[in-house]
Amino acid sequence: MQRSKISAIMEKFRAVVDKPYEKLKQWKETNKKKIVGCSPMHFPEELIHASGMLPVVLQETDETITTGFSCIYPFFCGITRNLVDIGVKGQLSFLDGLIYADICVQNRTAASILRQNLPAIHVEFAQLPSSVTRKGVMENTVRELDRIKASLEKLAGRKIDDKSLKQSIVVYNKNRSLLRRLHDLRKGNPKLLPYRDMQVIVQSSMLMPKEEHTQLLEKLLAEMEGMKPTSVKGSRLFLSGHLCQIPKADILDLIEGVGGIIVDDDLYTGYRYYAIDAELNGSPIEALAKRHLEKSLPAPTRTGLPIRWEKYIVDRVKASKAQGAVVLLVKFCEPHLFYYPFIKDALAEAGIPHIMVETEHEVVSLEGIRTRLQAFMEMLR
Repeated sequence: MQRSKISAIMEKFRAVVDKPYEKLKQWKETNKKKIVGCSPMHFPEELIHASGMLPVVLQETDETITTGFSCIYPFFCGITRNLVDIGVKGQLSFLDGLIYADICVQNRTAASILRQNLPAIHVEFAQLPSSVTRKGVMENTVRELDRIKASLEKLAGRKIDDKSLKQSIVVYNKNRSLLRRLHDLRKGNPKLLPYRDMQVIVQSSMLMPKEEHTQLLEKLLAEMEGMKPTSVKGSRLFLSGHLCQIPKADILDLIEGVGGIIVDDDLYTGYRYYAIDAELNGSPIEALAKRHLEKSLPAPTRTGLPIRWEKYIVDRVKASKAQGAVVLLVKFCEPHLFYYPFIKDALAEAGIPHIMVETEHEVVSLEGIRTRLQAFMEMLR
């Protein structure tokens, strides 16, 4: 009975992520509210939520890139090329606003292209600091968030006061805490939920009203927390990489299909999305700025952190008792490409076996990846 209830809840999550932009169009028509899309990583969705508009994190689709090739370089990462492509085709025209964060040159270029090709949509570029330690960084972050807040107020036609912003932080903190509970529950008993389903849950959180997602999460946890642990056969793995987009389900299925058990991760569509809450004391804008500048969660798009990303990965692998690591590296992702040699050396020095799998928007040879993963799993046994 529990499994059937869990399946029913999962179907509701999947209905949101299977065709995200079509579902969002339907939501907008039904609810008569504005929708603002934001690029993955480092933008506080609470600001959009507090304005009464629906914040959604832009998602890569499976659509073949065609028209977009006339607007963007072919050596940009898959999610950037895909979003520009569907944007110039008019598939993002239902959005009322777009906010791109300054995390890489590809994001900057995408924001410029979409601004030119989607004149009816308000496109904002958030230049949030990448260095978390330089002089005046807190003041600069607050100043930029205040600027974006004023822009959102104009788009929404209403003020974003401290009370509404604090309430939005409460809503988001609750959702993040439930995702962490689910993450920890699955880490202790990974057979409870295939990893691709965990990704669906996180992805749906980025696309639907947080209040509705939280209600579904509470029901899911109520069913799962009463289930007995099941025996696990296979090799425990830590999954790293993919700074912006969700990994393709086929690759996740391959990893688990050859005997891998993904017990922990540092993906954006995973632990990094819900790892840290925003404070509830003091100014809510400052609380969001502090969360953005949080030093305990490194990523290659930020500098001045007390712990480097490769050391963080090694520590997380050890803490999860994983036997090895799988690094998913998006083709043409410059920040990750720069850091991978350091990650490779750090894992080797720590005696942690790992395999790097390069991923791409276009179809890749799954059989080639399967062979490599099978060999890697044999090595771990």
